[in-house]
Amino acid sequence: MIKSAVIVGLFVLATQAMAQETPPATWRDPDTRCVYLKVGDALSLRYRRDGTPDCASVQQDSTDASIARGDLREATQQIVRSIEELRRDIGAVRREMERTRNELENIRREARQPRAQ
Repeated sequence: MIKSAVIVGLFVLATQAMAQETPPATWRDPDTRCVYLKVGDALSLRYRRDGTPDCASVQQDSTDASIARGDLREATQQIVRSIEELRRDIGAVRREMERTRNELENIRREARQPRAQ
Protein backbone atom coordinates (compact mmCIF):
# COMPACT_ATOMS: atom_id res chain seq x y z
CA MET A 1 0.00 0.00 0.00
CA ILE A 2 2.79 2.41 0.91
CA LYS A 3 4.74 1.42 -2.20
CA SER A 4 1.79 2.22 -4.44
CA ALA A 5 1.32 5.61 -2.73
CA VAL A 6 5.01 6.42 -3.25
CA ILE A 7 4.84 5.34 -6.90
CA VAL A 8 1.73 7.46 -7.52
CA GLY A 9 3.41 10.44 -5.81
CA LEU A 10 6.55 10.07 -7.90
CA PHE A 11 4.44 9.76 -11.05
CA VAL A 12 2.60 12.99 -10.21
CA LEU A 13 5.87 14.83 -9.55
CA ALA A 14 7.47 13.49 -12.73
CA THR A 15 4.44 14.47 -14.79
CA GLN A 16 4.59 18.04 -13.50
CA ALA A 17 8.32 18.25 -14.20
CA MET A 18 7.87 16.96 -17.76
CA ALA A 19 5.02 19.40 -18.38
CA GLN A 20 7.28 22.33 -17.48
CA GLU A 21 9.88 21.42 -20.08
CA THR A 22 7.72 22.30 -23.06
CA PRO A 23 9.35 25.04 -25.13
CA PRO A 24 7.62 28.43 -25.05
CA ALA A 25 5.44 29.39 -27.97
CA THR A 26 6.74 31.92 -30.49
CA TRP A 27 5.04 34.71 -32.40
CA ARG A 28 6.44 36.53 -35.44
CA ASP A 29 5.51 40.17 -35.91
CA PRO A 30 4.24 40.48 -39.50
CA ASP A 31 5.57 44.05 -39.88
CA THR A 32 9.11 43.68 -38.53
CA ARG A 33 9.37 39.90 -38.97
CA CYS A 34 10.87 39.69 -35.46
CA VAL A 35 10.31 36.54 -33.44
CA TYR A 36 8.94 36.93 -29.90
CA LEU A 37 8.70 34.33 -27.14
CA LYS A 38 5.25 34.08 -25.57
CA VAL A 39 5.49 33.31 -21.87
CA GLY A 40 2.09 33.65 -20.28
CA ASP A 41 0.67 37.02 -21.29
CA ALA A 42 4.08 38.60 -21.90
CA LEU A 43 6.10 38.77 -25.10
CA SER A 44 9.87 39.02 -25.11
CA LEU A 45 12.15 39.41 -28.09
CA ARG A 46 14.09 36.30 -29.04
CA TYR A 47 17.81 36.71 -29.67
CA ARG A 48 20.22 34.78 -31.85
CA ARG A 49 23.35 33.18 -30.45
CA ASP A 50 25.44 36.19 -31.47
CA GLY A 51 23.21 38.52 -29.43
CA THR A 52 21.39 40.17 -32.33
CA PRO A 53 17.57 40.22 -32.39
CA ASP A 54 15.94 37.36 -34.28
CA CYS A 55 14.44 39.61 -36.96
CA ALA A 56 14.53 39.24 -40.71
CA SER A 57 15.33 42.96 -41.01
CA VAL A 58 18.50 42.58 -38.90
CA GLN A 59 21.33 41.42 -41.10
CA GLN A 60 23.75 38.91 -39.72
CA ASP A 61 27.38 39.96 -39.90
CA SER A 62 29.10 37.49 -42.15
CA THR A 63 32.59 38.91 -41.56
CA ASP A 64 35.04 37.25 -39.25
CA ALA A 65 34.62 38.66 -35.75
CA SER A 66 38.12 37.77 -34.63
CA ILE A 67 40.30 40.43 -33.04
CA ALA A 68 43.53 41.39 -34.73
CA ARG A 69 46.73 40.98 -32.73
CA GLY A 70 47.44 44.73 -32.82
CA ASP A 71 43.94 45.56 -31.58
CA LEU A 72 44.32 43.06 -28.76
CA ARG A 73 47.68 44.55 -27.77
CA GLU A 74 46.21 48.07 -27.78
CA ALA A 75 43.20 46.98 -25.72
CA THR A 76 45.50 45.23 -23.25
CA GLN A 77 47.63 48.36 -22.89
CA GLN A 78 44.52 50.47 -22.28
CA ILE A 79 43.39 48.04 -19.58
CA VAL A 80 46.83 48.14 -17.94
CA ARG A 81 46.81 51.97 -18.00
CA SER A 82 43.33 52.00 -16.48
CA ILE A 83 44.41 49.63 -13.71
CA GLU A 84 47.45 51.81 -12.96
CA GLU A 85 45.24 54.92 -12.79
CA LEU A 86 42.87 53.10 -10.44
CA ARG A 87 45.79 52.09 -8.21
CA ARG A 88 46.95 55.71 -8.03
CA ASP A 89 43.43 56.92 -7.26
CA ILE A 90 42.97 54.27 -4.58
CA GLY A 91 46.32 55.27 -3.07
CA ALA A 92 45.24 58.92 -3.01
CA VAL A 93 41.96 57.98 -1.32
CA ARG A 94 43.83 55.90 1.26
CA ARG A 95 46.21 58.77 2.02
CA GLU A 96 43.29 61.18 2.39
CA MET A 97 41.47 58.74 4.68
CA GLU A 98 44.63 58.36 6.80
CA ARG A 99 45.04 62.14 7.00
CA THR A 100 41.39 62.54 8.03
CA ARG A 101 41.74 59.79 10.63
CA ASN A 102 44.81 61.48 12.10
CA GLU A 103 43.00 64.82 12.26
CA LEU A 104 40.06 63.19 14.05
CA GLU A 105 42.40 61.53 16.55
CA ASN A 106 44.05 64.89 17.23
CA ILE A 107 40.66 66.51 17.79
CA ARG A 108 39.65 63.72 20.18
CA ARG A 109 42.93 64.06 22.12
CA GLU A 110 42.45 67.80 22.44
CA ALA A 111 38.88 67.29 23.60
CA ARG A 112 39.99 64.84 26.32
CA GLN A 113 42.70 67.08 27.75
CA PRO A 114 41.47 69.36 30.52
CA ARG A 115 41.89 72.96 29.63
CA ALA A 116 44.11 75.04 31.87
CA GLN A 117 42.48 78.22 33.10
